[in-house]
Amino acid sequence: MLYVFRKGISRPLPKLGKKDLFTPTLERTVSSTLRPASVGEAEKVMVMLTPHQVHELDKVCLQIRQTTGIKVKRSMLIRALIDSFLEASVNYKDAGSFTEIIQKIMRAFTQRG
Repeated sequence: MLYVFRKGISRPLPKLGKKDLFTPTLERTVSSTLRPASVGEAEKVMVMLTPHQVHELDKVCLQIRQTTGIKVKRSMLIRALIDSFLEASVNYKDAGSFTEIIQKIMRAFTQRG
């Protein structure tokens, strides 16, 4: 909502008479994997991402929105990725480096899809 300030009086004005850009375009329910965490079941964690990672997450969120009409936030997508990772069975025993661990995780994801 935009507010017009004129001579000390403010009043709301609709945004160009159009619907809000971020309202869902399709009526669909969000799957349990892509759901906002409720305050009681979530713990706040800060993670630093590279600009490239943030850009790619935003592209995926936009693609989901354009395809389904469902607004998915970065945090929802990250939780879904973590849930998928936790369900994957990865054997780390013979990994000799962090790079090999990443390769095993990537293989676990590509084999499931």
